[in-house]
Amino acid sequence: MRGPLARSALAAPVLAALALGAPPARADGPLAAGPAAPFAGPRPLAGPAGPLAGPAGGVFAGPAGDPLARLPGGLPRVTFPERPLARAYAPLRDPDPWFSDDKARHFCASIALASGGYALGALATDDLHGRIAVGAAVALGAGLAKEAFDAAGYGTPSLRDLVWDALGTSAGLALSVWFDLAATPIAF
Repeated sequence: MRGPLARSALAAPVLAALALGAPPARADGPLAAGPAAPFAGPRPLAGPAGPLAGPAGGVFAGPAGDPLARLPGGLPRVTFPERPLARAYAPLRDPDPWFSDDKARHFCASIALASGGYALGALATDDLHGRIAVGAAVALGAGLAKEAFDAAGYGTPSLRDLVWDALGTSAGLALSVWFDLAATPIAF
């Protein structure tokens, strides 16, 4: 396959890779402890005053000079006291919830792998079913390999992760087929 059809098949993995590179929406995500990121808004000149104020005027979250005391962009990190009943209800929490950052990563990685596998299949064959099979094999094979690696003692294996892998594979293949058929000229 050549021309606009091949380019459209390669567009889905690019979009999925962009989705994987998006920063987390939570303030306590992986970027909170990392290096300071550029901040688009104005920087506060002084933080709040009071018993929780730190030496520089920000909300004090740890010992003086602690790099985790401020969020990226110079914003102060606010800490809250522990809730009294939090430990009492801790056993009731699901250790492997259906909706978490880990499940979103499985979903997005499966989208990227399925659409990338579809693009590889599009370079090899003009058969739609063959391209779908290659994309599904790449994405589901990677998901199964990751869970086998976890089961070998290097992580926590989860059937829910495999469900999100299958959902991401379906979404990635649907996007790829949609891009592929949208770029195919209609012959009358």
